[in-house]
Amino acid sequence: MSDDSTFLQIQGVSKRYGVIQALDDVSLDVRKGEIHAVLGENGAGKTTLMRIIKGERTPDSGSVILDGKEIRRFDPHHAHSLGIAMVHQELAIFENMTVAENIFPSTDFVTCGIVDETCMYERAREALVSFGVDIDPRAPMANLTLAEQQVAEILRAISLEKKLIILDEPTSGLKSKETEALIRNLKKLSAQGITILFISHRIPEILSLCDRVTILRDGQYVETMDVAGVTEDQLITRMVGRGLESLYAHKQVRDIDRGEPVLEARNMGRRRSIQDISLSLYEGEILGVFGLEGSGTTELSKAMFGLERLDTGELYMRGEKLPRITSDRLIRKRVVYLNDNRKKAGLFLEMTAADNMAAPALRKLSRFWTLSARAVREYTRKFIETFNIVVETIRSKPKHLSGGNQQKLMLSMCLGTEPDCIIVNEPTRGIDVGAKAEIHRILMELSTGGTSIVMFSSELPELISLADRVLVLKDKRLSGEFIGRDITEESIMAAAVGQAA
Repeated sequence: MSDDSTFLQIQGVSKRYGVIQALDDVSLDVRKGEIHAVLGENGAGKTTLMRIIKGERTPDSGSVILDGKEIRRFDPHHAHSLGIAMVHQELAIFENMTVAENIFPSTDFVTCGIVDETCMYERAREALVSFGVDIDPRAPMANLTLAEQQVAEILRAISLEKKLIILDEPTSGLKSKETEALIRNLKKLSAQGITILFISHRIPEILSLCDRVTILRDGQYVETMDVAGVTEDQLITRMVGRGLESLYAHKQVRDIDRGEPVLEARNMGRRRSIQDISLSLYEGEILGVFGLEGSGTTELSKAMFGLERLDTGELYMRGEKLPRITSDRLIRKRVVYLNDNRKKAGLFLEMTAADNMAAPALRKLSRFWTLSARAVREYTRKFIETFNIVVETIRSKPKHLSGGNQQKLMLSMCLGTEPDCIIVNEPTRGIDVGAKAEIHRILMELSTGGTSIVMFSSELPELISLADRVLVLKDKRLSGEFIGRDITEESIMAAAVGQAA
């Protein structure tokens, strides 16, 4: 299977977590200097395999051979010494340190015990400019957006000058400009002989960037293919066992009853975030909201749920003005919010799956002010079956689940309150096509059942296939509205960049 150019060999690697077989006798080769994609649904074993290579997990059986030498010690420090760096899907950043200190956390700029800060910050500034982003290297990481934090962590891995760089969903939080810069940088590294393992659910990126792609399914090796000449549908068919068209639910163009709005925002404004935004949401409607980086979409989603204080504006629920826009009031009005950051503000990662699902419905699951363990079990299992959440037991912690299962768990928490309205922010960020299709179907079923949905998404195919109406933001203001068959990629992008549709 290997040849003279082979740099990394995985031979018969297996790994089990309790009753879940994460990897089952997986073997593959990666050539020196190639960009090699690993593709599969959530739970296929991709991240487990990458963590074994990085030394964060020890395989139950099998071997990992790097540059002709078998790795016998699995720990991150040893992997680091062997020249392996990894950027995880869930970011590992130092929030209390500056951007430059995150990019260069080692002792590269230390001489006689003194840090040459001038040199470090200048090098960080050069790296950020090469990536095409305007970020102050002296800014605290805690002040950055999720996308900006992701850029800093990617630059850290690149700056370490390693032999093997593993990137797990590196573009999940990036916009097109940052993604293009990342692709340019990865191609440069590949030309220098650095080997790159690339995990992504964005198949067009794999087709434009990678040399070869290995497909895993249910923890088993399926196939390794040259990317040249392969189509997106062929990759999806091999990955999930069925074609692209059978995966996605497509909405039917329908007339929405535009009676009294379920939710109405009037003249919402916050200095430097959003300006004079008004919108209405009707019963059973999926209202999409799109905008390029910096357009104000994230700020608007948070403001609508009371997570950011407004300078101007009002919010109405079925014609009733809310005296103050707060999350508590909106939850009592049966409005819920799906956050775009599972790790930081979406899940209780150290609590059990059952605890997470039950948290919003404690009153419903209690008798005489005492939480019923039986009610919690039945309630949790109902959602696990409905959403097809792959979890060992209801006592498993979300931090051990795949990204797609975490996302479905987070959505089940929202639905436990039986909401009339859901505000979802990037509902399918960083998950595979199979899990994405399941979430799309769930949203469609909710809409058909009368639940109103505001969907903030940076993925145009998602909005085009689901939304009844799409609003577009540019420069913190509304710049376009499209309904039914007028919802096209061309019309939305034209409004997003300020051109006439």
